[in-house]
Amino acid sequence: MSIQWLRNLLLLIILAHLAGAGENRIPVNMKKSSHLMVKMSEILCIAKVKVIFVYFENQTSHEHTGQILREVTKCDISYISLRNQNGPLEAVKDDGILMYMVMIITNISQPLELSLIRKKSAAKHRSHVFLLVRDADTVSDAWMRASFRQFWKIWLLNIVILYWRDNRLYAYRYNPFTDNYLIPVDNNANGVPTLEQLFPKTIPNMQRKPLRMCIYKDDVRAIFWKQGIIIGTDGLLAGYVAERLNATMMITRPHSYNNHNLSSDICFFEVAREYVDVAMNIRFLAPDTFKKQAESTVSHMRDDLCVIVPKAKTAPTFWNIFRSFGTSVWALILASVLVGNIFCYILKAGVGGAPMQLFAGALTMPMNNIPRNHSLRLFLIFWLYFGLLICSAFRGNLTSMMVFQPYLPDINHLGGLARSHYRILIRPRHLKHIQHFLTLGHKYEARIREQMLEVPDAQMYEMMKNNDIRYAYLEKYHIARFQVNNRVHMHLGRPFFHLMNSCLVPFHAVYIVPYGSPYLGFLDSLIRSSHEFGFERYWDRIMNSAFIKSGVKVVNRRRGSSSDDPVVLKLQHFHAVFALWVVGIGLACIVLVWEHLTHNYNLAVTKRRH
Repeated sequence: MSIQWLRNLLLLIILAHLAGAGENRIPVNMKKSSHLMVKMSEILCIAKVKVIFVYFENQTSHEHTGQILREVTKCDISYISLRNQNGPLEAVKDDGILMYMVMIITNISQPLELSLIRKKSAAKHRSHVFLLVRDADTVSDAWMRASFRQFWKIWLLNIVILYWRDNRLYAYRYNPFTDNYLIPVDNNANGVPTLEQLFPKTIPNMQRKPLRMCIYKDDVRAIFWKQGIIIGTDGLLAGYVAERLNATMMITRPHSYNNHNLSSDICFFEVAREYVDVAMNIRFLAPDTFKKQAESTVSHMRDDLCVIVPKAKTAPTFWNIFRSFGTSVWALILASVLVGNIFCYILKAGVGGAPMQLFAGALTMPMNNIPRNHSLRLFLIFWLYFGLLICSAFRGNLTSMMVFQPYLPDINHLGGLARSHYRILIRPRHLKHIQHFLTLGHKYEARIREQMLEVPDAQMYEMMKNNDIRYAYLEKYHIARFQVNNRVHMHLGRPFFHLMNSCLVPFHAVYIVPYGSPYLGFLDSLIRSSHEFGFERYWDRIMNSAFIKSGVKVVNRRRGSSSDDPVVLKLQHFHAVFALWVVGIGLACIVLVWEHLTHNYNLAVTKRRH
C-alpha cells in the first residue's frame, strides 16, 4: 500500500513539473525580458501613441505583458489586451487614431499567428506592429528574414522586430524589394529609437522591381505614343510614380469583352483580382461601388459626369443691329431720352423741336442755336458727352455684331435638358453612378433618367465620331471639354456640340489599388507632391501645344462661352457713363433752381422800385 502511495505521489510531482514547464519549453532569461518590456514602454511613451493593442499567446507569461501595460498607463496611453485571439481585427481601423500593435512571443520556436490581421483590410499602410522576442539568444538573421516574408505576404510593411541582447536594444525593419530584406535601426546603446526611425515615411527604393500598372487608352489623359511611351496626365503621372519609386513599369491594357469593358469598369477587374498593383486611370470617388475590393488614393482633382448636347440653332440675323447693347442698356437709354425731353419742356425757353435737337446732339451733329439758360447749357454739355460715349460704343460694336451669326440659347441646366427631345447615350460603366445619384422623386432628374439609353463603348464612339446630333452624350468632363472643341466636331468653324454648364454627377477623381495595398500611402504622398508642384498645369501647357498642332482649339479650364465671340455690352460696362449722366442732370437741376430763385428775387426788387 505504501509503495502504491509513493508511486502516485511521484506521478503527481512529475505532472506538476510538466505543467509548470509547459508555459515555456525553452528557458527564458527573465531579466533580459524585463529590460525589453521597459524599453518598449519608453518608445511608446516618447511617441505619445494614443491607443495600442497588445497581443500575446498562451505560451507567453502575462507578467511581462502586464509590465508594458503598467508602464504605458503612466503616459496616458489607452490599451486593448488580446490573448490568443485568432479572429481578424476588422474592427480596428483608422478613425483618426493610428493603429499600433505590440505582439509578444517567447522565442523563435513559437510560430507567428498572423491570422490575427487579414490581408484584405483597409488602410493597411497606417498599421504599425512591434514584434517583441523575449528570448533573444536564438534570434538570427535568417529567422528575421523568414518572419518578414510572412508579413509581406499579407501586405504588412510597417513591421519592426525588437529584442534585448548584450545589454542593449536591437531593432530591425525590412525592405521587401532588396535581397537582404533586413534594415538595422541605429540608436544609442542606452537610448531608444524614435517612432520616425522605426517607421520612416520616406519613399522606398524598389530596386527596379516591377510595379504592375493598369492603364486604359484615353484620348486625353492616357495616350499610348511611339516606342511604348505613354503621354497624357495619367500616363505622365504613372511614369513619375515609377521613377520616384525606382520601379520598372509593367503596363496592362484592358480590352473589351462582350462589348463592354471588364466588369463594366475600366481596370477594376484587374485591381480586384490583384493582377496589378495600381490602376492609373482616374475614376470617380464612389466608395459604395468599390465593395471592399479596391481602395482609393487621395483625391487630386474634380472630374464630373457632364452631358454633351447638340449645339443650338442659329438665331435670325435681323436683330443683330440691336445686339450691341443688352436689354437693360437700351431701357436706360430710352429712360434718359425721356428725362431729357421732360427737362427741356419744363424750361420752355429757346428750345424749338427739343426731341430732334437732343437726337442731333447725341449724334454729334451741329445744333441750330445755343440756349440762353445756364441750366440748359450745363445739361446739354453733359448730354453731348453722354451721347458721344453711347454712340461710340454702339458704332464700335456694331460691325462685329453685323457679321456675327449668334446661336439661340444652349441647354445649360437640368430643366432645359429634361424638356428637350434628345436621348442621352450613356456608357455601361457610368450607369451605376446615374442610378445612385439621380433620384426618381425629382421631376427633372426622373425625366433625365428616362431619356438615357445605354450603348456599348464602340457604338457611342462611332456615333460621336460621325457627329450624330440626334443624341446627347454623357461623358467625363475632362474628355467632353476637349471633344466639343475638336475640329473634327466642327463645320466651317462652327461646333456641332455644346458642353452643359451644369453637370449631372459631381465627383472627385482618384486612382485605385487593391484592397489593403501596401503602396497606398506612398502613392498618396507622390500624387500630393506632384500636384502641389504644378504637375497638372505643366501638363495643360503640353496638351494645349499638342492640340494646336493637331488642329484642335485650345481649351480653357473655365466653363463658359468662347473668348472669340463678340461681347454684348451690358449694364456693368456703362456704370460710369450713366453715373455721369445722373451727375449732369442733377447739376442742371440745381442750377435751374438757383436761376428760378434769382429770377423771382430780381422780379420782387423791380416791383418794389416801381
